[in-house]
Amino acid sequence: MVGLIMVDRPALVDPAWLAWIDHVCGAYQLTAMTQSGERGLVCQMLIAEGSTQYLRVLPHPRIGALRDALLPLDLPAVTLRLAWAPENRCWVSQLVVPPGIPLFPLGRVVATSEALHALERAEQTPEEFLNRHDRGDWGQMTEAEKYKNDYSVQYGFRILSTYTTNAGDRIWVLTEADRSATTILLPHTY
Repeated sequence: MVGLIMVDRPALVDPAWLAWIDHVCGAYQLTAMTQSGERGLVCQMLIAEGSTQYLRVLPHPRIGALRDALLPLDLPAVTLRLAWAPENRCWVSQLVVPPGIPLFPLGRVVATSEALHALERAEQTPEEFLNRHDRGDWGQMTEAEKYKNDYSVQYGFRILSTYTTNAGDRIWVLTEADRSATTILLPHTY
């Protein structure tokens, strides 16, 4: 078990992101991180086995206080994966969410009449595609599009998934950046 500290400054963190952290981690704690009182996010996580080789202990005068803030937390384990991002030339961490846990809220779910007819023809339900969408199964997307969706989940941009029904119709599931709504539609109606 290790601790992960994400400092909430200079700007306040997006409340939707905090809600996602709460949903995935089970809980988090905002705690004073600096002498002037700025708060940071503290939660405990497991590090994926293949990523441990990249971890380093960073010396810091407040490391004892940070460790003390982490140890009493009784939070469920969440795995953190480290991956090299060549476009940024740095290591990027991502939460590995256990299967079955939605990655983001869908907001109000709506569908076009054409999309509903396509699902009826295929004898499939909207929930089948919504469950895939909010759990990170982006459907028939390129690797670049999947990466963009992963980034959008983490940083609050619009998320688009593409699926094919059993009847061969292509449908889109689109969640707005503010997570207020998700729309099921056919590509030609966009």
